[in-house]
Amino acid sequence: MSNLMVRPFPLSMALIISCVAVGCGKAKNPWDKVYPAIGTVVYEGKPLAGAQITLIPEDSDVPSNVRPTATTDEDGSFELGTYSKNDGAPAGTYKVLALHYPIVGSKESPSAGPNDLPKKYSKQDTTDLKLEVTPDGADPAELTLRR
Repeated sequence: MSNLMVRPFPLSMALIISCVAVGCGKAKNPWDKVYPAIGTVVYEGKPLAGAQITLIPEDSDVPSNVRPTATTDEDGSFELGTYSKNDGAPAGTYKVLALHYPIVGSKESPSAGPNDLPKKYSKQDTTDLKLEVTPDGADPAELTLRR
């Protein structure tokens, strides 16, 4: 009689484990996966160091906390990160915001000056810069800013 009572327990455990392993059917969001996304920023014909780049998804379903960002290196190059530094960006089409705050003041007391790029690059509604991130590892983007 005790042998009959032991069998149902392992079956119910197997069902629980399989549900957990499969994730109970919850699908991942498309913005959960990121892909490498690199490029350069050029302003007035020269690479722009220290520019802050932010991507705004054109897909309105993407949550507001998904905003790939980067800061350009001395040679104007950048590598985007979404959830951690340089981890990439979700696939999609983006509007690009670009800001640059030059260092002003003395060497002993430096501070960030005002954004010295044209204002159109600082707002989602006015920027004309676009970037597409694809799963196939597209070529590096060149973002050319004009006065």
